[in-house]
Amino acid sequence: MVRLRSWVFASWLLMGCDGCNRTPAPPPPTPRADGGVAHAAGDAGPRREDPCDVLDANQRDLAVARVGDQTLTLCDFTRRINTTNPYLRARFNLPEQRRALLQSWIDAELLAAEARARGLDEAPEVRRAVTMQLARQVEREVRNGVPQPEVGDAEVRAFYEAHRSEYETEAQVRASQVVFPTREAATAALAELQAHADDDAFFREMVRRRSVDTASRATDGDLGFFGRAGGNGVAPEVAAAAFGLTRTGELAPTVIESAHGGPNNGAGFHLVRLTARRDALHRSLDDERRRILGRLTRERREQAEETAMRELVTRLRGAATVQIDEAALGRVQVTPAQGSVAPALTGPLPGGMLPGTVVH
Repeated sequence: MVRLRSWVFASWLLMGCDGCNRTPAPPPPTPRADGGVAHAAGDAGPRREDPCDVLDANQRDLAVARVGDQTLTLCDFTRRINTTNPYLRARFNLPEQRRALLQSWIDAELLAAEARARGLDEAPEVRRAVTMQLARQVEREVRNGVPQPEVGDAEVRAFYEAHRSEYETEAQVRASQVVFPTREAATAALAELQAHADDDAFFREMVRRRSVDTASRATDGDLGFFGRAGGNGVAPEVAAAAFGLTRTGELAPTVIESAHGGPNNGAGFHLVRLTARRDALHRSLDDERRRILGRLTRERREQAEETAMRELVTRLRGAATVQIDEAALGRVQVTPAQGSVAPALTGPLPGGMLPGTVVH
């Protein structure tokens, strides 16, 4: 058999288009004046558009190509092209690209027929792949069938109030410090830093070699963002000095003495350098309404999808005859890769699915 080039397989995978029928996440709904949520007219859920809608009804079943008893219809070919990435899709405006894609489908069908003739369709890994693909298709249909949830204005307002700290914050600064046990040591070091005012590396090196504050020394002096009151390892005197600086990289011109910022929670002598500023944030409910609405709608839909999948799996398990040989299961031996340690698998599967549920 002639060896096919790699682009044939790439196109073949493109034709398979795993996930191309997945409904994209809907845009955030629009708040109504009455406090409800406005969805598309007649929309009980996310709208699924069939790319074949662009064809006349009498064109859909036209056979673009046949390979043995397999037929590629105009509808199927149109669907596979128009569900690809939009940037890739543009190339199929060229007849030669459409023909190349068609040829890749033909080659794939020929290879599949050859695989069946060799009995490869009964191979465990092939049957497993088919099973997983079918399971994914069912899961996709169940998730796409979940109706779009409604979120009222009262829920949006309650979320805003419960998370007000995310929308109203005081002005903050970010600074770095070197801490010394004595004023004399700090004063001498200040002169060194002033001689290297714009040298970040010099400041960090001094922190690593000479700072007596263990916590900030571990971060090269960085204190993170903080407010005017300081806190969280930032002495109030240091916070006040940092807020008095205006330029990023600016060094406080004097040694800052703190009552409890030094060794053993005693006095400390700090050299402070401003590294960033963050303005105060005041965003009203009206400012955040649409984002909150989109977030709550998305979270509620995800919860509804998970519930629908759990209910389906529970129903299928209850209707099926399932037998597990615990003794045989206990004899399974897992050989880790050379030099690797397999992580322990505990808790629910990704997405909160029940064990045994198909996950992406």
